[in-house]
Amino acid sequence: MNEKELISIASDAAAELIDAESYPFVEGWRAWRVRGKWFMLATTMPANKPFGGKKAIILKAPPEDVTALQAGYADIGPAYHMNKRHWYTVYPGDSINPKLVRELVQESYAAVVQKQPKAQRPAGWQEAVR
Repeated sequence: MNEKELISIASDAAAELIDAESYPFVEGWRAWRVRGKWFMLATTMPANKPFGGKKAIILKAPPEDVTALQAGYADIGPAYHMNKRHWYTVYPGDSINPKLVRELVQESYAAVVQKQPKAQRPAGWQEAVR
């Protein structure tokens, strides 16, 4: 999967989620959030980092999932600019496919929504996360 496909598929997957909103965060960064909490970020990696100059997405997951994802996929690594225990980076590459990207975006959204007070969770959010 190339970087354009990665960003496009991740953006489309996020747009399908209830109350998800996208906005430019700072120059070179785009953020997606649900009820004010981030669940995905996209940026171009700095030249001195892995995949320098390439676009990548940063997602949230429980710590045990972060570890497993990094061990299981060559194109998933430690989070850039985020807490590496709870966040990870998905780079463009051969180990990443559209189905996986959609699942990871949905799981990141679910990880954030589940931490919100029940009264603040979007109605029907569980149906949006297949």
